[in-house]
Amino acid sequence: MQIPITDSTQIKTLLPHREPMIMVDSLLEFSEGKAIVGFTIRKNIIFMYDNACSETGLIEHMAQAAALYIGYKNYSENKATKEGFIAAIKHFLINKLPQINEILKTEVVIVHSIMHMCTVKVSTFIDQVLIAQAEMTTVQKEDE
Repeated sequence: MQIPITDSTQIKTLLPHREPMIMVDSLLEFSEGKAIVGFTIRKNIIFMYDNACSETGLIEHMAQAAALYIGYKNYSENKATKEGFIAAIKHFLINKLPQINEILKTEVVIVHSIMHMCTVKVSTFIDQVLIAQAEMTTVQKEDE
């Protein structure tokens, strides 16, 4: 797969998520330790409230941006996509909730990664304006 990836079928191969829970639609940039992920806010997403994406939806988008980084990294190393979950969130800040048709660009920066745990700094922008940021720790399920 070539970067950028905007095809939903390819995105789905990199994530364990399925509709209606997919909150990313493009992998715009990827390098070791960093990615830029995109998502267009649509009126039919599960986390809409009063024509805006809810706080929960924004957190889910940010977590899935980190999952997309990990999914593409695993793909490039011929490893399988794994399910994961948010283990911790800290330093979370929301400046604005995104509205319908706004395009999110989320920067994922790996702070540290060990075994099945990864801590990331995630910053979400609309038109280069920071709307949210957090530090998250995610954990991938181990092979059974």
